Amino acid sequence: MRFGINGTPDHRTPEEWGDRLAEMGFNAAAFPVNYQAPVHLIDGYVKAAEERDIMIAEVGVWKSPFSSDAEKAKEAAVFCEEQFRLADYVKAKCCVNVSGAAGETWYGCYPENFTEELYQKNVEFIQALCDKVKPRHTFYTLEPMQWMAPDSPEQYLRLLKDVDRERFAVHMDLTNFIKDPYTYTHKKELIEKSFRLLGAQTKSCHLKDCLLEDGTTVVIREVLMGEGTMEVAEYLDAIAGLNGEIPVLLEHLPDMHAYQKAAEQVRAIYPPLRRR
Repeated sequence: MRFGINGTPDHRTPEEWGDRLAEMGFNAAAFPVNYQAPVHLIDGYVKAAEERDIMIAEVGVWKSPFSSDAEKAKEAAVFCEEQFRLADYVKAKCCVNVSGAAGETWYGCYPENFTEELYQKNVEFIQALCDKVKPRHTFYTLEPMQWMAPDSPEQYLRLLKDVDRERFAVHMDLTNFIKDPYTYTHKKELIEKSFRLLGAQTKSCHLKDCLLEDGTTVVIREVLMGEGTMEVAEYLDAIAGLNGEIPVLLEHLPDMHAYQKAAEQVRAIYPPLRRR
């Protein structure tokens, strides 16, 4: 298992980027530039990662090819394809996106997100993407989301079967499968089911904490590591049980100090990740 961040420390050169990550004890990271960067810069980051034994865990997309704005949807589709090509070029473990919201905001919650029509559009889009890019070193993956496909381990498994492409796989984010009081209070069962159904196809993982607020309606917030109730040890044990070195990335934190603090919390909970 590799441990790192989906975040980019301040730096001036690829070497400084690698040094900052190594100094913090991380050996996995999201790729810090997109396909529009000069080739020499992309190659510089690849070299810096290799020299410091930092795994390139993922190349992110984070755009919706199904935006209600036709121009944005077209631009997002191109970005998906080119980022997928970049991921293959840098030999990232995966290229990751969300399936994409059917509204103006790429991650937004809209009624159309839950339709069978959008599900089928996703199947066809991913099939076409894999067939066009023909990657040899990476996989296209979707991060789960509570209000778009895949929103459960069962739906992710269905999506894998329906897409039916060798280079479409799983990006695991257990916290994003938590969408109601039942999944919140049954995390261990959720972990077991998620890895039983999807573990063999998992290429990269995110690690976050969450908390159900007191009140008379359901509010589940993402919180700083250690302030919530995520079953961190059980989650990491499940990842450690997978074949190969699977990267686990912290994300959504405001600065490197917060990432360092979160990493210390994780290492305290899970000794195998302690710095040597």
